[in-house]
Amino acid sequence: MRLTLVVQRYGQGVVGGAERYVERLATGLAADGHDITVVTSCAVTYADFADVFEPGVEHLEGVTVHRFPTGAPRPNDRFLPLHGRAVDWRQEPLWPWAQDRWSQMMGPDLRGVEPTLEALAAASDATVLVGYHYSHGQRLTRVASAYGPTIVVPTAHPEGAFYVGAVRSMFDHADRVVCLAREEGDLIASVYGCGERVRYVPCPVDPLRVPTSDEVAAAARAVGVTPGRYAVVVGRVDPAKGSDDAVRFASAFRRSIARDVSLVVIGPGDEHLADAEGVAAPGFVDDATKDALVAGAGVLLQPSYMESFSLALVEGWLLGRPAVVQHRSRVLRGHVERSHGGLTYSDYPSFEAAVATVLEHPDVAASLARNGRAYSLVEFDWGRVAEGWERVVDEARGAAQGRLASTGVAGHRSGGREKVSP
Repeated sequence: MRLTLVVQRYGQGVVGGAERYVERLATGLAADGHDITVVTSCAVTYADFADVFEPGVEHLEGVTVHRFPTGAPRPNDRFLPLHGRAVDWRQEPLWPWAQDRWSQMMGPDLRGVEPTLEALAAASDATVLVGYHYSHGQRLTRVASAYGPTIVVPTAHPEGAFYVGAVRSMFDHADRVVCLAREEGDLIASVYGCGERVRYVPCPVDPLRVPTSDEVAAAARAVGVTPGRYAVVVGRVDPAKGSDDAVRFASAFRRSIARDVSLVVIGPGDEHLADAEGVAAPGFVDDATKDALVAGAGVLLQPSYMESFSLALVEGWLLGRPAVVQHRSRVLRGHVERSHGGLTYSDYPSFEAAVATVLEHPDVAASLARNGRAYSLVEFDWGRVAEGWERVVDEARGAAQGRLASTGVAGHRSGGREKVSP
């Protein structure tokens, strides 16, 4: 199987859920003997997509990586007001030209990528574009679909950007749409009417080594908390990710229920977060430290409203932690209902009840943790992921065959095709 994956960022130092997903998928398929190419930017951070890596071709863990420059960092002083207007559902939708401008400024706007992508799309069993609201996804899906089978992995959730009209073109040009959670598929089908092309393929999640008690104790000591008496959140500090709720609710729990219970927040965010009483915010840490802090927590807290999968939740289960998650996230609620690996909350009273239940009833916590781990080991097993992708690629090739033939494009992967305007 020969695949081209298009993603906004890729490589060492890149942090992000979609980016980690693509890296695991690409390296796993390459290790199985498939021919995998990644097309991406030269950026490390999503904040402005400024070029850091050198443009060109490199080989990473069996994957061929083509990097293209963005030319200049995103001008956030101009972009953010436009973005705020675009995603505000209370106002009239932007004119089409303004939506196009929003998409381009979102980035990364890969300079000079078209000839390379056209050649790769023509030679691949499928081109896979990841991320629904980035510039490359909306623009390059049309390009790739003119030359071969096209699959979109939107990583979508019900935020304002998902409803901007320009997003529809990405789904309209996809032969198949791959979702990482069943609830994500339901959302896309209901909004964009493409349910017959939506397929669920699990996100690959590697089994994790559970840290030793000494490793847990050392990590907890370094941030000033007691093993078993803290909740841990993994992810960036962002109101859409529920971080404000997590800090506020944890502080209220500490005042009213248990003064010895702390909150540890791992990931990028507000430098003032650590000033809150009972909150430890080490920021970015290496994987070994992150795993030790998660393994030592009394509860894994996932407060996000906006999730298309939640690697943090699954990795918490793999490290043997019970979970308390945001009920309003359909994806998180679905994971918990299928796994019986956690409890949900929607306000402070339900947060207090869930966290107290887990912390004060070890038998309940152990049962939830066992259920979550068992679910994760089966549901996200690599064999299921690889089999799912082979099946979806076959479907996309069949769907594209008739579509391309109707436009006068024949002989996919045979070389020498004429260019077809997207």
